[in-house]
Amino acid sequence: MSLIIGIDGCKSGWFAVWQNQDEVIETAIFQSMNNLKDFFIKSNQLIIGIDIPVVLSEVMPREADQLARKLLSKKASSIFTAPTPEMLEQPNYEKASLVSKKLIGKSMSLQSWYLFPKIRDVQTVLHHEDIKIFEIHPEVSFRAMNNENVIIESKKTAEGFKIRKFLLDKHFLNFNFDAIRNKYKKKDVMDNDILDALVVLWSTKRIVNNQALYLPEKPEKPNMQIVY
Repeated sequence: MSLIIGIDGCKSGWFAVWQNQDEVIETAIFQSMNNLKDFFIKSNQLIIGIDIPVVLSEVMPREADQLARKLLSKKASSIFTAPTPEMLEQPNYEKASLVSKKLIGKSMSLQSWYLFPKIRDVQTVLHHEDIKIFEIHPEVSFRAMNNENVIIESKKTAEGFKIRKFLLDKHFLNFNFDAIRNKYKKKDVMDNDILDALVVLWSTKRIVNNQALYLPEKPEKPNMQIVY
């Protein structure tokens, strides 16, 4: 059988959410994607949605990133520019930035560099025969969940949190934020990690139900898309 999982990066690794046969939401933290694979793969084929670049392009920016920024308008800055495979291979920030300068004429941000270990981690399971993995951006998904309206308020503010939690409560009848929150220390999983993993799960379920939309519809490489 297939298990649908939504994943968001967190301070302690990966925060994963899924639903059991009774549609009860279950959660766990995994240090690596291989840890997650080993935990689930014995009895399941995995359909994973994840908030991290998955299939990389040799050019920057990818069409998927450009289209997602256009869709999010005033929230466009929340879209991370995916590195190229050449950048990902570099041993340090300075050398990765040199590749970035060669491609787009400017250095990459340190914030981008700090995401490289997680992007590399995803590559280790990308071609596993029992795993299908899709790139999903939470703010694009929240926009879809919110009747195609961008949520301007930051999820780190009280109002932004309230709006997103309200939407998730409508789509996941068994979602109990406080119960999940109480399982983990904030130094390991932040409030927005919980919200993001759930909305990633929502979009991943849309893929399985043939309801999802893809940016772009016809990618340069298979699955080099942001799905929502």
